[in-house]
Amino acid sequence: MRDWIKSSFRNRIFVTVLLVTLLPMLLCDVLVMLIAIGSSESLLYQQAGEELEELERRLDALIEQVDEVTADLAGSTVVRSALRRGGSDSKLLYQVLYQKTEALRSCAVVEVYDAEGERCYTSGGSLEELSLPTGLGPLRSAGESTGLSFQADTEPGLVMSRAVRTYDEEILGYILVHIPRSGFDTLLGDGFGAANDVFLLDGTWRQVYCSDSIHTQEKVDSLRRALLSGESLGDGYYSFYLRRHQASGFTLILQQPKVYTPAVMTSVYFACLMMGLLCLILSLVCAWLLSKYLSKPVNQLDEAMGRVEKGDYDVELISDRSDEMGRLNASFNRMTREYRQNLERSVQHERELNETELSMLQAQLNPHFLYNTLDSMKWLGVTNHVPQVAAMATSLAALLRAGISGEKFITLEQELELVEKYLDIQSMRFEDRFTWETDVDEKYQHCLVPKLILQPLVENAVIHGIANMEDGYIKLSASTRGETLVLAVEDNGQGIPPEILRRLKSPEREMPAGHLGLRNVDRIVRLYYGEEYGISAISSPGMGSRVELRLPEVRKEDENA
Repeated sequence: MRDWIKSSFRNRIFVTVLLVTLLPMLLCDVLVMLIAIGSSESLLYQQAGEELEELERRLDALIEQVDEVTADLAGSTVVRSALRRGGSDSKLLYQVLYQKTEALRSCAVVEVYDAEGERCYTSGGSLEELSLPTGLGPLRSAGESTGLSFQADTEPGLVMSRAVRTYDEEILGYILVHIPRSGFDTLLGDGFGAANDVFLLDGTWRQVYCSDSIHTQEKVDSLRRALLSGESLGDGYYSFYLRRHQASGFTLILQQPKVYTPAVMTSVYFACLMMGLLCLILSLVCAWLLSKYLSKPVNQLDEAMGRVEKGDYDVELISDRSDEMGRLNASFNRMTREYRQNLERSVQHERELNETELSMLQAQLNPHFLYNTLDSMKWLGVTNHVPQVAAMATSLAALLRAGISGEKFITLEQELELVEKYLDIQSMRFEDRFTWETDVDEKYQHCLVPKLILQPLVENAVIHGIANMEDGYIKLSASTRGETLVLAVEDNGQGIPPEILRRLKSPEREMPAGHLGLRNVDRIVRLYYGEEYGISAISSPGMGSRVELRLPEVRKEDENA
């Protein structure tokens, strides 16, 4: 397949157009489906969370209300007196029950039991005698708890109980609040979507309430098995969201129908498949026609180029096209007509190149002459007892000698020696108005750097930083960041102008007159090592500046190896 694609320009156009037209359509098809499904699931998840919060809030309000009512009844002297006397104050007690339970009558039944578990009073309509064991069920829970206790009722519903105690903690009786399924319908019925269902289970996952009475226990058992086995809740048709109610220890479960059921997803996949096949057919036809149209002038140009290779420079392409291929044909015709002129230009270029090399050779001889003259000046300074002239000439001669040497890279130790020669000259020029310090660890001394790479940075610090100061200071240091060698030149001068800093950070790095040294150093380093290396600078007006030069950490022994 690869060889077939490479064998022809037409085949490449065909494959390219096919991919360019087919892939975006298929990707859009898939992305639209994924985004639609993801958005729908996210919206349903958010809706489920809001509904669970609302249900939990209503359940909290109910428990708080029941706790308040039962606490009032348990602390009522009428209730205590009636339980002590065995029902002699029943009329007064019923009045108290009627007043205290007004807020609960629409959804709950409040009952009062004596210490033996016999029902004495009820806010419901039943008048039959009823007794509950005090060692089991809600009465036992109430006796063991100092507050309100919770338990699932024998029928789907909730029983909340509280013991009535004397001041010495003797149990006089019990207050039970029964909330049947109809009561929960009243409390929670409009707290969730019409298509959703709610389960309320106690700590042992016994059913307290379910909004859907069909197959309720089967669903609860299925959820319990899924939780115990570590499987994910839900199936292809429903999603389940759980939340543990902290106050009661019960579990709220919201059952939410899925939008994308297996049947819906099958339809979506089928539609995507049909759309993909249609896109493939359309892309094949378009790619074939377009590749045929585009490759025709290319084939003509290829044939003409073959004739030129065989020496037929009089070949011309005739075309009435005004597009890029027409312009390309015209360019080809101009190329063949100017071929002989290009040969003459090549000869002329070779001649000019030789003249340039000769000029460069002469330019190299001039520093030799200047170096020899400076050497003579040095000995004249020594002979005539002018040591400053001799020292300056010696330092300048060392710089010139390094400049005309054939080495492109030297060790950092040698580079620092040349910088010190330059600083000696500038120190004499500025009459010792500045000092300098070199802080370079021995382990960096043998790192290789481009020759005379630091001198322009130091010159910039001297000329543009501390030239007008009486107590100038320059510091040279070296460090590493990972495998990068960082050479820094710091000064306490007037700082780098914001415009220069901006240009240093720009991709072009064009510098005004007087700052071309920084640009040249940055360009040399980037040409040698790559775009990740070069110059960076930070500066504060009047506080000095720090120019950093980033180079790869290459040691002399590594290069020899």
